[in-house]
Amino acid sequence: YIQFVRELSIACRNQGIVFSIDDAVPTYSKHYDRTEQGIVADYVIIMGYDELYAGSTDAGSVSSLGFVKAGIEDTLKEVPAEQTIIALPFYSRLWKETTKDGKVKLTSEAYGMRSAKENMTDAGAAFAWDDSTGTNYAEYTRDGVVYKMWLEDQKSLEEKMKTVSDSKTAGYAFWKLGLEDSSVWDMIIKYM
Repeated sequence: YIQFVRELSIACRNQGIVFSIDDAVPTYSKHYDRTEQGIVADYVIIMGYDELYAGSTDAGSVSSLGFVKAGIEDTLKEVPAEQTIIALPFYSRLWKETTKDGKVKLTSEAYGMRSAKENMTDAGAAFAWDDSTGTNYAEYTRDGVVYKMWLEDQKSLEEKMKTVSDSKTAGYAFWKLGLEDSSVWDMIIKYM
C-alpha cells in the first residue's frame, strides 16, 4: 500500500494535483505507515468519526470528543500538524436494541443532522447534554424496543472544532456534504 501511495504521490505532483490520504484514527489503523504518508502526501486526513459504526457491538457516539482528541494526539506523533486535517461527522446513528430470549440484538441506521433530531423529537425523546461524549443524548422505548442516539449537532460539532483549532492542524473536513443542518455553516466559518 505505501509503495502505491509513493508512486501515486509522484504522479499527482507531476500533474499539479494536491494529494491527500484519508485514514481512520490511529487506534483503528496502526498498520498504516502514517509517518511515510506524511512524507509523500500533501495532507493526511484523519476520520474523526465511525467511533461506533453499523457493525459495532455497543451503542454510542459516532464521534465522542475524547475519540477526536485521541485521534489528533496520536496522529500528530506521526504527521506534522501543518499536513494533518481532521474530518468530523455531519451524521448520527439511531441505535435500536431489541431483547429476545434474554439476548440483546443491536442494529443502527445513520441519519443526517436534521433528520436525526426530527426522528427523536417526533418520538417524544428529549435531548440532554452528555459530558462524557460531548454530544446531546436521547432515548425512548417503543413496543419493548429501546432507541438511543448521541446527536451530532451544532453544539457537539463546535466542541470538536475547538479541539481541532487548539491543535493547530491544517484544517477540517466533513462527512458528508448534504447531511449537515444548514445552521452549522455560520459556526464552521468562525473556525476556518
